[in-house]
Amino acid sequence: MRDVAPRHDGAARVTGALAEARRQLTEAETALRAGTPDAGEVSAVVTGAHEVTSALASLVEAAMEHTPVLAGTHGAEVSTEVLADLRAVHRCLTTGTLLLAPALDDLHLGTAATEVRP
Repeated sequence: MRDVAPRHDGAARVTGALAEARRQLTEAETALRAGTPDAGEVSAVVTGAHEVTSALASLVEAAMEHTPVLAGTHGAEVSTEVLADLRAVHRCLTTGTLLLAPALDDLHLGTAATEVRP
């Protein structure tokens, strides 16, 4: 007989993964604030912020696909409202990644300009 994991295990997995992500982001922020970062560290933050914002937008989009499940517990109106809120957050996060793109381009161009060419 096959063991079937309870549905709440998925919630625990997601909650744990998000808690770990928050912990790591807080650790990175603390490290950045604790010292005098060099250009490489600041560049890493810009690149990482772009990547994390993009990943968070994808996570929110995935959650949007599953908001109908909320109707069973919280009612259809709540499900609809949560979906609308997630759509707004997704648009903001997507805009954030677009706003960081010029900074990534600038950093890439700056790196290319300082490379030694034979």
